[in-house]
Amino acid sequence: MKKNECPYKVHLFICVKTRDDDRTSCGDGDSLQLKAALKNEIKSRGWKPHVRISDTGCLGLCEKGPNVMIYPQKIWYSSVTPDDIPEILNTLESVIFV
Repeated sequence: MKKNECPYKVHLFICVKTRDDDRTSCGDGDSLQLKAALKNEIKSRGWKPHVRISDTGCLGLCEKGPNVMIYPQKIWYSSVTPDDIPEILNTLESVIFV
């Protein structure tokens, strides 16, 4: 095993968990579309060397989903919609270019 330093300043986790029952989950919202739109914006802005986007399973707040977590900055967005993308991008910009 080799211990390495993370090459990214920010890691964005987007919950895409869906459930097979009637319980609410992040996947019920636009989480996959959110991920695609954020990836496109980050690429077009040239931020790929600084930001990694990953989908994830349950983050534990399914009823408030879709959930987006910015790590390691401890920033958490709940009930995210495509209309929230500009605010998330503004937050990322303020973290990346500090």
